[in-house]
Amino acid sequence: MNAGVFTNPDLLEYWNVFRGGNKKQLTLTEVLSMGIHVKCFDVIPKAIDSIHWTDGLGEVTLGGTLYVPFPDLITDSLPSFTEEKQITNTNINFKISNVSNTTRILALGGAFKDAKVNIYLAILNPATGDVLDYDLMYSGFIDYIEAEADPMNEKNELTVQLNSVYKQLDLQTRTLCA
Repeated sequence: MNAGVFTNPDLLEYWNVFRGGNKKQLTLTEVLSMGIHVKCFDVIPKAIDSIHWTDGLGEVTLGGTLYVPFPDLITDSLPSFTEEKQITNTNINFKISNVSNTTRILALGGAFKDAKVNIYLAILNPATGDVLDYDLMYSGFIDYIEAEADPMNEKNELTVQLNSVYKQLDLQTRTLCA
């Protein structure tokens, strides 16, 4: 994360007004505790155009790419992330509720099979909603998607299973991996 975020005047003012005190610098934990962050998802399928979602309520622009709100990502289903200094084959899964018919048809029809997924953490300016900084938290590929639908209980969810980098490495020739 860019060190300038921790001394950003808007974040410091927000902290000092709502939490009290006269801080000159914040920690990462303090920034995340303010609730001014969103997760952004790139879904890059092989056969259709890329999809860019955010779990926030408003549109977010990261690096010139517009992320549209898809707030029914059940973020409690995401695991906690830790920094890795090596290549590891980690799998994660998460749930999406209130899925549109179009998204469900694409998912169950295989359009997202082996699609690349990037998950970013974006820190927002509390005054304007603009992105102050963002970091890539996870990059992987969709292994499979499960759908659960129960019209009697108004349940409509997709569970997305992601596999990390080894899935892509296994598809490339051995000389590229060496």
